[in-house]
Amino acid sequence: MRRSWIGLTLAMGLVTACGGTAATASLQASGTPLGATQTATAQSGATATPTGAVTAGTPGASALSGPAACSLLTADEATAALGDPVSPGVAPVAGQNTCVFSGPVLKLNSVQIAMIAAAEFTPTQQSVPSSFTVTSATGIGDAAYYKKLFLPNTGGESLMELSVQKGQVTFTITVLDHAKDDAFLMAAEKTLALAALTRI
Repeated sequence: MRRSWIGLTLAMGLVTACGGTAATASLQASGTPLGATQTATAQSGATATPTGAVTAGTPGASALSGPAACSLLTADEATAALGDPVSPGVAPVAGQNTCVFSGPVLKLNSVQIAMIAAAEFTPTQQSVPSSFTVTSATGIGDAAYYKKLFLPNTGGESLMELSVQKGQVTFTITVLDHAKDDAFLMAAEKTLALAALTRI
């Protein structure tokens, strides 16, 4: 989940730089400052391959293994799920296997897919009131669950995230649009996850 929040933070930061604002600009699920995370490819020893896959040079880079995040979804798929046109996917942080499709600047919405380490996939965790809720999902990969994160100091805003596991590959998908309800976000994330799974 940490990498997912890094991607969202940067995506919203890019939007902010273009004239918008975002309550999530300084948040990370782990509670650590953004600068405290490992971001350089050289630090992890990960390298990109010609086929679009990413290989990890050290055990600590497990979230970087497997397919490149931007190879799993298309801009057309993100546009259809979000309901707004998006820019081509970009990997906003070096060394993080994350891809962000940004929507219109004034709407502050986006689609993100992030490869995560197996240890970050925790479908049996218990919900924590006022912090997050966990809901199981069926028919998506080998296992999947939704996590609704309540963002602090935002007047009740939340973030819906779908985590998926297929074999040794684990990833999260987040459709960010505060104007949409949970049912819309969950359905959109499921549609995108099913599309991504066809490429794994």
